[in-house]
Amino acid sequence: MDFFTSDLHLGHEDRVIWDKRPFRNAAHMFDVMRDRWNAKVADSDDVWIIGDFTYYGEESDDTIRRYAEALRGRKHLIYGNHDVRITESRELQSLFTECVYQKYIESEGRMIFMYHYPLVEWYRRPRGCYLIYGHIHAGRDDGYEFMATHRTDSAFNAGVMINDYVPVTFDELKANNLRYYNAFPIKGEKT
Repeated sequence: MDFFTSDLHLGHEDRVIWDKRPFRNAAHMFDVMRDRWNAKVADSDDVWIIGDFTYYGEESDDTIRRYAEALRGRKHLIYGNHDVRITESRELQSLFTECVYQKYIESEGRMIFMYHYPLVEWYRRPRGCYLIYGHIHAGRDDGYEFMATHRTDSAFNAGVMINDYVPVTFDELKANNLRYYNAFPIKGEKT
């Protein structure tokens, strides 16, 4: 089974504060996310991490290794802007099934394009190809406004904050995004 997640920022103390994540600190965040992940994901599942596994590699290689090895499933990393340390280390890349900047897959009969950033257009969108992205966390800036106004049926934010800090299936991802859009409608938009 395919699962999707993004913007974990494991080990990043400030991200807990900046995002108002419901954890005491980064260690507590990892413990909860690891337990939720491992309760849901089997070793035979594919987990697509759509960027920002850690934060600029502020964690040591050993700590990044500990994080990756503690999480079940075949982990595929779509690089985000904070995955610099991993992009520069073959040893850290070997912790993942693959590490790429973008990826197309077919999952349960759906074409899916994964890229860390939200996009206006992507290959085969008019033919029903979905976009799964991250980067914006649970932000509600102009990027969110565009996606919430124009792409609610074809592009979905895999950020952990929208998805209860656990990898989710495509159907869960879609439902969580629609619930988030309805909870935070764009001014002037009817819900």
